[in-house]
Amino acid sequence: MDYFDKINERLSSKLKGKTLTKESSLRDLGIDSLGLVDLVFELEEEIGVQFEDDDLLKIKTVQDLLDLIDAKK
Repeated sequence: MDYFDKINERLSSKLKGKTLTKESSLRDLGIDSLGLVDLVFELEEEIGVQFEDDDLLKIKTVQDLLDLIDAKK
């Protein structure tokens, strides 16, 4: 399973019929800052990366999150 699939799996209950793409804006998907923190916390534990608070401010799209994960791995 790649990171996109992991993100999709984590967000599936919050998507409410919307389709997740790499270009998806987290805000447009209804993911607020608390939802992003929850997602990042789960990913940190699962894939073994540590995000800084400043990193979270840079995440606007799914691709932003994927790029950040790649940079941390």
